[in-house]
Amino acid sequence: MGVRWNHFKLLLLWLTVLAVLALEVEAWKRVRIGLHKNPEPIEENIINELKTLSIKHKLKAGDSKTTTKQDTKDAGSKVATLSNMYNTEYYTTLQFGNPPQAMKVLIDTGSANLWVLSSKCPDSVAACANRIKYNASASTTYKAINAPFNIDYGSNSEDGPIALSGFQSQDTVNFAGYSIKNQVFAEITDAPETAFLKSQLDGIIGLGFSSIAIGGITPPFDNLVAQGLVNRAVFSIYLNRNGTDAIHGGELILGGTDSGLYSGCLTYVPVSVAGYWQFTMTSASVSGFQFCANCEAILDVGTSLIVVPKPVLRTINQILGVRNPTASNGVFLVDCSTISELPDIVFTIARRQFPLKSSDYVLRYGGTCVSGFTQMDGNSLLILGEIFLGTYYTAYDPVHKLIALAPAVH
Repeated sequence: MGVRWNHFKLLLLWLTVLAVLALEVEAWKRVRIGLHKNPEPIEENIINELKTLSIKHKLKAGDSKTTTKQDTKDAGSKVATLSNMYNTEYYTTLQFGNPPQAMKVLIDTGSANLWVLSSKCPDSVAACANRIKYNASASTTYKAINAPFNIDYGSNSEDGPIALSGFQSQDTVNFAGYSIKNQVFAEITDAPETAFLKSQLDGIIGLGFSSIAIGGITPPFDNLVAQGLVNRAVFSIYLNRNGTDAIHGGELILGGTDSGLYSGCLTYVPVSVAGYWQFTMTSASVSGFQFCANCEAILDVGTSLIVVPKPVLRTINQILGVRNPTASNGVFLVDCSTISELPDIVFTIARRQFPLKSSDYVLRYGGTCVSGFTQMDGNSLLILGEIFLGTYYTAYDPVHKLIALAPAVH
C-alpha cells in the first residue's frame, strides 16, 4: 500500500555506502572521471539507508555563526553554516538552554518539528548509546511540558513501521545567533536502531509549514518570525557538493537571501499545497522522454536523491543504461565510463529551464557510480532532493507562500 503524503515524509539520510557497494566495486569498477567525489564507504551499507526511502512522515547541520559576506547578504539576516556528510546529509548546530548545549541537527524542509535525543534515553536503547543528548536538568531556562510526543513512520521495507517516542519540552534555542525564547521541541527517549539513526546527528530541525507539525507545535522558524528576530520571513539554502566537509558544507540563511551565492535572477513559483514546499512543475524531460507535465513536485532538503514514480524510473533507468535495472533495493548502478555521455535532465519551473548534468545527478562512491534517481511505491509526486538542491540555490517564503530558485555559484 502506498504511503500517503499528508501522513508521511521521505527521509533519505545516506550515512555511508558500505557492504553492498563494496561487493559491487570490482564488478562495476570503471575509469574515473571528474564527478563530485564522495569518500570511500566506511560503515553500514546503502541498502540500510534506502530502507528509509518510504518513510515520509506527516510533518514530515558545523557551528552556527554569521557569514562574512555582508555585501551580498540581506541586511538583518544571519547564517547557520552547514556541514556536509557524503553529499547526502546537511546539518547545523543549535544551542539549547543556559548554559548552552550544542546539538547537531539535520536540516529538513520536508518536516516541521524540532526533536533531539534526550538524556532520559538510556544507553540500553541502541540509538541513544554513546550519543550527545539534551539534558534538561542542566539548563536554567528549561520549562517542563511533559506532553507525550510520538512520530510514526511508515515503511515499505520488510522491517515494517518505524516509531520514535518521547515527550515535549521547552527551552531557549539559539539558532545561528538568534535566541528563540520558549521553543517547544521533542526529547526522544525511545527509537529503533534504524538507518537514519545510525548517523552521529543528535536530531532534526524541520523547516516545513506549521500545518504539518506534530502536536500543533510552532516550528523554530515561525517563532523567529513571531518574536521579531528576523526582518523578513524568508530563509534560503545553499548546499556545497564537495563530499564530506564539516566546515564548508553550505549555508542556511535566516531572514533573507544572499545574491553572492547564486547567478542571475531568482525565479519565483507559488506553493501549490502549503505543508511541504510543494509546487506545480511545468515539465521535466530527458532524451525526448517527458515525465512531467504540470505535475506536483516537492523541494526537500532532507532527501538525498530525486524520487520519481515507478513507471518513470523504469524509463529513466533505460536511458541511463543502469547495470542492475531489476534491483529491489533502490540502488541503481551506472557504468562510470559512460557518465560523460549521459544526457542532461531538464526541469522547467515557471517557464525557466533548470537542467542537471550527469555530473550533478550521479553520485560516486570510490569506483562505483550510483544514479541519483529512485522511486517509492505508491508515490505520484516528483521529489527534488539534494541531487537537485546542490545545483540550485533555493529560497522559501512561508508568508507569501513562494519558492525561489536560481543557479548556485560553486
